[in-house]
Amino acid sequence: MYYNLEAFGNRMRIIRKKLGLTQKDVYEIARVHMDTLRKIENGKVLPTQETLDILAPILKTDLNELLLKYRLNAYPAFEEVKNRLESKIDKDEYQTLEKELEQLEALLNEESNAYFINLINQLILLTKSIVLNKKHNRLNESLEKLVEAMKITTSEFSINNYKSFLYNSMELRLLMNIALLINKIDSTEKSLEIMEFCMNMVDTDSNIYPKLCYNLSYTYHRLDMHDKALVTGIIKWRDFGKQKWRTFSS
Repeated sequence: MYYNLEAFGNRMRIIRKKLGLTQKDVYEIARVHMDTLRKIENGKVLPTQETLDILAPILKTDLNELLLKYRLNAYPAFEEVKNRLESKIDKDEYQTLEKELEQLEALLNEESNAYFINLINQLILLTKSIVLNKKHNRLNESLEKLVEAMKITTSEFSINNYKSFLYNSMELRLLMNIALLINKIDSTEKSLEIMEFCMNMVDTDSNIYPKLCYNLSYTYHRLDMHDKALVTGIIKWRDFGKQKWRTFSS
């Protein structure tokens, strides 16, 4: 299930301001970290039910019920295509990605929700970037596609000012792929800097977390930082094990 997080976050910000509360006020009452509040209000993270339950009496609104109004009902079709893309990319099967691209573009033509359209367009550009990189070795064009995708939701983004923004999981995936290309085009050190930034931004329960750990560990290895490579690998498998245990026990 997916939600228009940008619209929900904006609505929550309006409710807070109508009550005359600052983010700091909410933090002091609820002890929900201000960075979490900023991410929710900027549509960069899906809040947990527990967080919404804590904030609801302060904002005098049933936030779990409000969130349901921003659910994207057409998301399952998108998720099915995305999962197939993920599987092919993980297996280095780049020769038939055009099939999923066609399906995404067909879905785009059927969709009217602006937020969902942005999400589909970002995945289309990410896939085109991967095809340019892996099938045709056109690295600079591949990088341009990723920057174009990032600018759909973060219009002022550039590689030089990437630290200026908050990112959702899709944007972090784009940024991770930008780092991987920079490693090939320009500098492993610059790639590492971006990877470490992503690592500090990502939630450990995000589906890109294991990929980020793997790529960061590999980057450390390329720079002969073998201790850090080993530690990052251990963290990945430790947290992956916790996620599998949560899934098994739920």
